[in-house]
Amino acid sequence: MGSPVVAKIQLGRLMRRLRTESDLTREDAARTIDCDISKISRVEAGKGSLRTPEVDLLIALYQRDDLREQAVAMARDARRRTSYRVPDWARDFVGMEADSKEIRTYEAELVPGLLQTPAYTRAVTMAANPQRDADEVDRLVGARAERQARLTGDNPPHLFAVVNEAVVRRVVGGRKTMQDQLGRLLDLAELPTVSLHVLPFTAGAHAGMGTSFVLLALEEPAGVRFVYLEDIASADYLDEEMHVRGYSLVFDRLLGAALGNVETIDLIEQARQDM
Repeated sequence: MGSPVVAKIQLGRLMRRLRTESDLTREDAARTIDCDISKISRVEAGKGSLRTPEVDLLIALYQRDDLREQAVAMARDARRRTSYRVPDWARDFVGMEADSKEIRTYEAELVPGLLQTPAYTRAVTMAANPQRDADEVDRLVGARAERQARLTGDNPPHLFAVVNEAVVRRVVGGRKTMQDQLGRLLDLAELPTVSLHVLPFTAGAHAGMGTSFVLLALEEPAGVRFVYLEDIASADYLDEEMHVRGYSLVFDRLLGAALGNVETIDLIEQARQDM
């Protein structure tokens, strides 16, 4: 069972393809299921879903009964409530992350979420909101641990992570917490699907100054890529090719300026000893 986010994307691509192959307009589709044209636009953009009766009507309109079961399954998955216990605005990212075959991330301040220890996650969460309820903190820490399990599970994504040197030098949660966090980075860097690189202070000015971002390449549908940007209270998703290409170029430049695998491990080990 796929994530609701990916199911919406798949459903939208399918419905758009069937409509265009049938030489019909969005107005035709909207009349068939008695809705506003804006709903058809949202569905075809991967941002909405359909009820089973609506799928039936559109499949009949497009004369593609052979794809009815597939479309109904996509629509059901798209309406399914996610089990991830994260803020509403972050759920789309969590779903896409879980269905990605490749993740490329640049972090200027924080250890990437997939590489954090529970104690580090807890310290960051409390720093962001010291008044946060303890049970909610526990839920958020647990949710992140669930996400991290994919790195060592079946069919893990390939994670390319570039982190600013400040990430490994900043003492988050106290020295013991940070020492353990750096130890976890060293352990995860040994995984064949994890490529970790530190961008040293000596690199000077660089292409990613003033930002952090994540690039996701989905397993299915093939070829779908996103840029994820997050601030304190919201997030944005960019899927236009010009944006994806631009951020990909920035990431390649950051990777070129960062330390290699051996040098990265040496720097992290030294930072751990300095704690």
